[in-house]
Amino acid sequence: MEIAYLDTSALVKRYHKEEYSDVVDDIFNNYVIAISELTIVEFTSALRKKVDEKVIGKRELYLALSKLHTDLADFIILKFDSAIINSAMDFILKYGLKTLDSLQLSFAMKLKDYNPLFVSFDRKLVRCAKLEGFRVLEI
Repeated sequence: MEIAYLDTSALVKRYHKEEYSDVVDDIFNNYVIAISELTIVEFTSALRKKVDEKVIGKRELYLALSKLHTDLADFIILKFDSAIINSAMDFILKYGLKTLDSLQLSFAMKLKDYNPLFVSFDRKLVRCAKLEGFRVLEI
């Protein structure tokens, strides 16, 4: 089975129904999912923000976190190392990416030899991933 690297904008759509959640569900059914350690933290922050904005309640937040933590056993989880930091700095200088986006692209680079599908709903990040030679989800 092929690998799909999901950034936080994509992963949230699996656990909170919104536009393109069906697309992400299809990816989950057809790919091995890879994420970074960073995505777990960003995911928690993104859902907490939805609580603050009254989009979801705390119950939904904790249910989503519980489901994610159960699913983590089936994911490839990429770990931080010094190469990630160095690569992220390069992407900031090369593309003007924001800090977290540069880190997401750096993590995905660890999988480059496996030709993963890069999945994000951030247009600039997708454009940069494409420039780095990734197959990207076209929406």
